[in-house]
Amino acid sequence: MSGRPAEGAAAHLWPADDNPLVPLILFIFALVGGAIAAIFAPLYLDLFRRELSRADELEKVALGLELRFSKADPAYPGSTAFRYPFELFSRGIDQACENFMTGTSGGVDIVAFDFLYRLRLDSDDEPDEDARSEPIRFTCAVVRVDGQRPHVVIEPASASLPGRADGEPVRLEWGDFNERYRVVSPDRGFAAALLDVGLMAWLVDDAPPLALTWEIQREWVLCRTQSLAPRDVAQLVTAMPEFARRIGRGAAD
Repeated sequence: MSGRPAEGAAAHLWPADDNPLVPLILFIFALVGGAIAAIFAPLYLDLFRRELSRADELEKVALGLELRFSKADPAYPGSTAFRYPFELFSRGIDQACENFMTGTSGGVDIVAFDFLYRLRLDSDDEPDEDARSEPIRFTCAVVRVDGQRPHVVIEPASASLPGRADGEPVRLEWGDFNERYRVVSPDRGFAAALLDVGLMAWLVDDAPPLALTWEIQREWVLCRTQSLAPRDVAQLVTAMPEFARRIGRGAAD
């Protein structure tokens, strides 16, 4: 006999299962996984809780304003936005409306809701028609007023360039107003007539201290902003009748 170990003897002397590096590697993976979970799990849970509780908080706001509340679109899901002639509601490829408040506020019938849409994500490497952006969210309120009016947008002067209405701003005679708001309309004469001293004074002195955009199209008025915290939604809702009453005096066809 040569004294050589039999075939497979080396494996028998050091089986893979007994490799001392295996438990160490598994421990390191477990440690890294636990650290990642410890960092991101609270963030995810906080986001989940906030999304879960938003409807509950908005329902309390609605009850405080003596309005009806519905978490889902009372009509076919997403169809409410298409009833109104505003460009916002045609943005993106997926639109949805939720958390509705409906009823009468300050003698004016009002519909307030959360609106969200998603954009298609394009990629030069691997085009994916199903790729969607994260939801882009707005808080909106809509009322109907008598008469027909041209399109007018009254937005914060500080609005970011991508979010601004297209068109040359209408400069009005009150400097403080021009510093606070940017007015755009294809009918510049109508916009100037609509924004009389009373409406401008209300917008400067009494409107909620929120980054609200007011938009008028035909017989509809829309107030919108990036998604508001539930505690601020009541300010938007109660401001709508005040604005609507003041534009009621403006010129109309």
